[in-house]
Amino acid sequence: MFMLAKRFLVPAAVLLPLACSSEASDGAGVGEDIGDDALIVPEDLTVMALPGGNGVLNVIALTLRKGPTNTELYAALRNDGDVPACSAAVSVELYDKAQRSLASGINGLLTQHYYRLTDGSGAIAACVGPGDVTMAAVTDLPSDIVIEDVGYVVYRCPYFALDVVPIDGLTVTQVKAVTGGAGTAYTGMLLNELDVAVSNPSVTVFSANRVGRPLGVAFASGTVQIPPGGSWAFETDTVDTPGPAHAAYPAGAFATP
Repeated sequence: MFMLAKRFLVPAAVLLPLACSSEASDGAGVGEDIGDDALIVPEDLTVMALPGGNGVLNVIALTLRKGPTNTELYAALRNDGDVPACSAAVSVELYDKAQRSLASGINGLLTQHYYRLTDGSGAIAACVGPGDVTMAAVTDLPSDIVIEDVGYVVYRCPYFALDVVPIDGLTVTQVKAVTGGAGTAYTGMLLNELDVAVSNPSVTVFSANRVGRPLGVAFASGTVQIPPGGSWAFETDTVDTPGPAHAAYPAGAFATP
């Protein structure tokens, strides 16, 4: 059992900054969540941090829903501290209304910002900087969970607090939503602004409602190598829950400088 804490609340009028953009997605289809300004869904769900387990990262929006094959959880978190959170992840545990554990899961937190370690190694780290919003998808929760039975989501955020300095990194631009019979996909460009080549690039795009709550996730990956100053055109797979906004996060394998 866990100690019951105050229910997570954020005023509905506060707009949350999306990591990529908060404008309407070009060509976005009309989904059930368009016009829905809820920050937590289901709205009676209590979301709380494990005491001492989240550090500078706090959940600001969350969706728990049934997916095509599994129960899915999408979360947006913000770094409310003054240090970067590097190689961060979020783990979640679901409890029913009687505080009995139902399931747990973990996944990495995504970022648009990159840093270089100051130890002389030249190593590059992906970190969630102060004020940044990050997102994560946990899409492998058991399919037999009854959403209405879930009363609490308890989360914790492991990460490394490293001595780093910010650098130019990977940037996602020109993101457009393209809706077809299979759902909504996203196209765009990934720019390599690093001083090293990037291989196996990928882009993760979250569809979101107007206040930044993630609704679903789409992925694109490639086997190309992008030289410094180069770019890669991508197209993701589809989401079945498009929204009026999106947030895009790049990744890749960095060559040694």
